[in-house]
Amino acid sequence: MLLKGPEIFTAQEFFNILISVKWATEESVTLMGLKKAIESSTQMYGIRNEKNELVALARVLSDNYLFTTIPEVLVDPSSQKQGLGKMLMNEIKKDFGHTVIFFGGQKGNEQFYESLGYDKGMQSYTRKFFNDPQER
Repeated sequence: MLLKGPEIFTAQEFFNILISVKWATEESVTLMGLKKAIESSTQMYGIRNEKNELVALARVLSDNYLFTTIPEVLVDPSSQKQGLGKMLMNEIKKDFGHTVIFFGGQKGNEQFYESLGYDKGMQSYTRKFFNDPQER
């Protein structure tokens, strides 16, 4: 079931999926930091299975006029290759397609993004400005 809204998944559920897809380790993120990320999101999307377990999620940050970015689209490995990522991306496109949508796609997934109508854009740059895990 596809859900969207401000409180459709918890920081613990976010943490569990981050760990399952190996985007984070138990030492690299905190529940308090993830709670802040959730609260700062413009829109959140989640997909739950028949057992009501969160198996996929996406977050959006947007000014709702010019700019939208997708920080994460994550699908638990046990639920990958079932169209859930596509479902999330299509829902985001439906809700925010009136803006320019930016996201950093993982290398190797280019064909997936292009199949959804996205073009490869500019190169991005990243830097973490915190050193202390407590700052997260």
